Amino acid sequence: MDLLQLKVLKILAAEVSFMTVVVVVVLLTAHTHERRSLIVGIFCIIFGTCMYASPLSVMKMVIQTKSVQYMPFTLSLASFLNGVVWTSYAFLPFDINLVIPNGLGALFGLAQLILYACYYKSTPKAGTKAEVELPTASNV
Repeated sequence: MDLLQLKVLKILAAEVSFMTVVVVVVLLTAHTHERRSLIVGIFCIIFGTCMYASPLSVMKMVIQTKSVQYMPFTLSLASFLNGVVWTSYAFLPFDINLVIPNGLGALFGLAQLILYACYYKSTPKAGTKAEVELPTASNV
């Protein structure tokens, strides 16, 4: 087993442990459905927002390099559409635990698409070579 696989297994074990702790603590401390929904809902808001906000670091790189090379269009579009669909669904029975992270996700996805539109033309196309000016030969 190589080092990367070991690291992934450790992260997976930490996630499973965290989930186990959350389930046990919520079941033992919160005795009503409303209280349990509130606690789990807060976790959902935090981690859902973190999931949608994770591409913000790539957006910073896009602005700095003026290139969308590291921000795939399909991922940005899927993130936006996912946020819009889940936000729409959250308004049907109005669930604040779904509206907040997915509404923010739709906004972050829209920001990615706008950024993509702004910097798409300035991104070098794959397979094109940068122009290099060769020194001219001088008469010796």
